[in-house]
Amino acid sequence: MYYIVFLTQATYYSNLLYFKFIQMRKLIFLLVGTLVLILSFTTCRSTRDMKFFQNMADHELTRLAVKPTEYLIKPDDNLYIDIQSMNPEVDQLINPSKASQYGTQSNYGDLPGQYLNGYQVNDKGMIRLPMIGEVSVADKTEEGAKIAIQQKADEYLKNAMVKVKILTYQISILGEVRNPGVYHNYNKSVTILDAISMANGTSDYASLRKVLVIRPTPKGNKSFRLDLTNKEMLTSEAYYLLPNDVVYIEPDKYKNFGLNSTTFFMGVSAITTFILVLTYIGTRGPL
Repeated sequence: MYYIVFLTQATYYSNLLYFKFIQMRKLIFLLVGTLVLILSFTTCRSTRDMKFFQNMADHELTRLAVKPTEYLIKPDDNLYIDIQSMNPEVDQLINPSKASQYGTQSNYGDLPGQYLNGYQVNDKGMIRLPMIGEVSVADKTEEGAKIAIQQKADEYLKNAMVKVKILTYQISILGEVRNPGVYHNYNKSVTILDAISMANGTSDYASLRKVLVIRPTPKGNKSFRLDLTNKEMLTSEAYYLLPNDVVYIEPDKYKNFGLNSTTFFMGVSAITTFILVLTYIGTRGPL
């Protein structure tokens, strides 16, 4: 008698657990399926988000930004200065780096050579030239520095010819580009698009709507926000870059999932395995 009662109660509880398991299994499948579906919609990036100038029509003429005021030389800038006269011996004294048997290209062809052979502007905004002495070049354009040095050279040399070039024309490109780093460029009309091209383009996680340009000025750093998907970016003051500008391209909202996708799918795999085990056990049915 007791055995029959015990067996009846065991069968009852076994059936109850089985039906609860069936309900729990359906709920788990529903939750996992819903989660995967939501993530599929919220983490899939459209190719539209990766297109430049989305509102630009075919054959459209777009006004470009006015080129910024030419860069003004400041302390710590490095200059290439070449002074030619009618006397070759005097030329070698004024331009000692040119006296090298390897020539100008070897002396200035790389960054260490530019550092060693260039003329660095001191804290007072001056450079010191052999035979000529100190010349003030700070707060002058490249052409303005050339005129100042030419006037000083004319006091000592006959029919002198002066050439001045800024060597420290560098741009830092950070964030979501394929090759971030510091790039040296001597084109005075370099644009934000040129800078991105030098870095081999944007990465798959770049937010083209969130590009930051930081520009050093005498009063401090000035920032610009650019939207590369909008053609109005071409009229921005920061479209043309200046020496020592910093370009930062922010990551988009999908990068976090992309970096953690392995962990997420491992979690889903563990849950799926757990469900399969429960399913195998549940197929044995009630007692």
